[in-house]
Amino acid sequence: MSIFNENSQRRTVAIGGALFAAALALAGCGVGAPEGGSGDSDAGGGSGEIRATWWGGDSENGALNAALDSFTEESGIEVARESQAWDGYWDRLATQTAGGNAPDLIMQAGSQIPDYADRGTLLDLNEAEGLDVEAVDEGLRQFGAVEDELYGVVAASNAMGLVANDDLLAEAGVSPPDGEYTWDDLAEVAATASTALGDDVWGLHDDGGDLILFILDVRDDGRQFYADDGSLNATPEDLTAWLEYWENLRQNGAAPPADVTAEGQGELANSPFAQGRAAMDFGWTQDYVAWTRLMENDVSINLPPYSAENPSLWMNAASLWSVSSTTEQPEAAVEAINHFINDESAIEALGVSLGMPPSQAAREQLGGTLSDEEQSAMDYMDTVAETSTPLNRLWPAGFAELRTLLSELNEAVAFGSTSIPEAVDQSFTTAAEFE
Repeated sequence: MSIFNENSQRRTVAIGGALFAAALALAGCGVGAPEGGSGDSDAGGGSGEIRATWWGGDSENGALNAALDSFTEESGIEVARESQAWDGYWDRLATQTAGGNAPDLIMQAGSQIPDYADRGTLLDLNEAEGLDVEAVDEGLRQFGAVEDELYGVVAASNAMGLVANDDLLAEAGVSPPDGEYTWDDLAEVAATASTALGDDVWGLHDDGGDLILFILDVRDDGRQFYADDGSLNATPEDLTAWLEYWENLRQNGAAPPADVTAEGQGELANSPFAQGRAAMDFGWTQDYVAWTRLMENDVSINLPPYSAENPSLWMNAASLWSVSSTTEQPEAAVEAINHFINDESAIEALGVSLGMPPSQAAREQLGGTLSDEEQSAMDYMDTVAETSTPLNRLWPAGFAELRTLLSELNEAVAFGSTSIPEAVDQSFTTAAEFE
């Protein structure tokens, strides 16, 4: 069996031509005041001031505000700040970009960079004065590149993991799967936990709409999800089996019903896992750290279904920093990127809130200073490094649209408004439009 999550399917992205067109029509809409920022959507562009935008919750906001405070203190450059949860972030950024009002410094995702770059909305950082990213791990530099141009610098690295509420699982008399195991093994643990924990507590969050997980599933079979030319290697049979897998989990009570999953969309704090209503969930390393701060129970991060013969995990760019092509302050925006990557005060402030630092120097600096949970995330990344294989290529055009579509279709199947054959047909019809 086997389809796709960059940051977890509670977080969806859709950046396409239609969205940009709609955003253009809405370009006059205001942006609410961000935490730690001025809230003035027209700020920046003047001498000594830039605007920066990012997605995140309290953990990310606190870390980035502290890092930007140290940047202002050292450089004298003021930063107007706009932060938002992942849900809604991309709609707002598309509106700002279409209206010619994009922030100077933009947190980007690897799946989004090709679309934004193709529209000429990002600065080619190879041409930027003073950029210093020599410290960034060589294997991570490719994530911000489109052909020979560089549109993003990795802010942090991460990897997907199975996150477990160890106290709940212990109460159910089971443990998270360990070592080599299959998706069917995971389903068995989830079903056992659900039965033992009773009504309104489920063994595994419904992650059937998560494209990254579907990619892991396909790679478990020894295939790349995308061929080198960007066409799909995944088949309709793969997607059918994937959607059936999650429908079976919902039907037998191992995963929550559609209404519970829908209620928990958005902030991590609202998810069934954070609320103690799901014993296991999938998330990125920074999600794991955030959950440990939200929950009183012991939480661990473990490998997802794993085959030593066909390792499916890869080291991923959690987020990147890009610069708007319309900025009037390119040097200041680049200076902020240099600060995030190289400055010891910024490295200390950021810690692992965004994910693992993208340089060996930063990781060495943080050694011995992390909390137990943060160190666990760092240790998990060491495990991933030993049990992963790189992607054969970066995400092609259409990835973001397919990712969003899978989330929507899995939800529609869960609510019974779409059949699995209809969902599969719609997915591959949409995929064909980008080939």
